[in-house]
Amino acid sequence: MSGKKITTSRVFAASTILALVISVPMITVVLVMHYVVRADVMMTGIAGIITLFIAMGFSFKVSKKLTTKTQDTGKDLEKT
Repeated sequence: MSGKKITTSRVFAASTILALVISVPMITVVLVMHYVVRADVMMTGIAGIITLFIAMGFSFKVSKKLTTKTQDTGKDLEKT
């Protein structure tokens, strides 16, 4: 999104992408562990939590790519 004006729709789009990056891997792992592997509830929960933390760590990189620069100033959004 560098070089483009920040609008409300872009903020909503970036937030939706981040929510999907965080939640979809965890939901997928939990469903696969429960229905395909037939693991017990404790192992399924632990695998889901581990996947959630890995996805949250990955989402920091995605959020920096989505919110790096504005059009008019070229400065980082974190500094303004």
